[in-house]
Amino acid sequence: MSRPMWRNVLQDLVETGSFRTQRELVRAISMRTGTRVNQATVSRELTTLGARKVDGVYRLGPELELASHIQDLQVTAAGCLFVIRTDLAFASVVAQTIDAAHIEGVLGTIAGDDTVFVATLGQQSLPGVRRVLGLGAL
Repeated sequence: MSRPMWRNVLQDLVETGSFRTQRELVRAISMRTGTRVNQATVSRELTTLGARKVDGVYRLGPELELASHIQDLQVTAAGCLFVIRTDLAFASVVAQTIDAAHIEGVLGTIAGDDTVFVATLGQQSLPGVRRVLGLGAL
């Protein structure tokens, strides 16, 4: 089976199922298509599709509604560090979303359990971060 075909199967599985591990997805793809894929390939495709784990289950990016999981966004006095408070265990999803968006001026993120530090070149990055997180304009 061609890559685009089983990628569509993977996308459908993530959209309609409740898969907690990549191993479960590998098995489901094999059962549905008769094609054998490995975990590393599934992992790469999940990244390409923008899938993230939410509450322990793989979901696609648009379903995440990040804004509902963000408690607070603060900007340091220097304007080079943003601190984002999230729901417990959601910080890594927020950090991955920011990193994947390649926002101009964002140097990188560090995520804990419920806090994300966003290192930037300055406050000019704030509108891009807010947009990607679905927080709207200032």
